[in-house]
Amino acid sequence: MSKILLFIGGVICLILGLWGIIVWWGYFVKALMALVPPVLIIIGILLAIFGYSDIKSSLEEKRKRETTDE
Repeated sequence: MSKILLFIGGVICLILGLWGIIVWWGYFVKALMALVPPVLIIIGILLAIFGYSDIKSSLEEKRKRETTDE
């Protein structure tokens, strides 16, 4: 019984969400326009941090190999 209620609730939420996007399309676009720049900034910061740590670890591995080879 709970699976049926879950499915019905999902369908109702889907219908209400589609209706909301259609009715408030202008607000939806404005919200997307407001959200995209901060999300891009956060993604850029995360990528820069991960890239820096990857470069740092690869340089450390290279130094360890050079000292081991000598």
